Amino acid sequence: MQLRSTSQPLNCSVCNDEITDIGYFAATVSKDEYKPNPQDAVCNACGFNQIGMMGCAPELADVTDFDSDSDSGSDQTLEQTLLHVRMTDNGISVISDKQ
Repeated sequence: MQLRSTSQPLNCSVCNDEITDIGYFAATVSKDEYKPNPQDAVCNACGFNQIGMMGCAPELADVTDFDSDSDSGSDQTLEQTLLHVRMTDNGISVISDKQ
């Protein structure tokens, strides 16, 4: 699945530091792509130590309060996922996702 482009740099919504290696953010699943919600991005350290259970990756609900009537303009309920991402020289690479 492709990741729709997002603004870089991404800043952690908890500590406000720039995410330069690994992090998490919510995304809307749309057809064959992820539409990112970069305002909900969290760095790896905050995701593991402040948002998720200590030493565990965060859950989607830990990162965002998704509003189902967002900018889609349709009556369909959009599926949300939490993306585990790595920052690379070529942009953002999705490591994994979980609903």
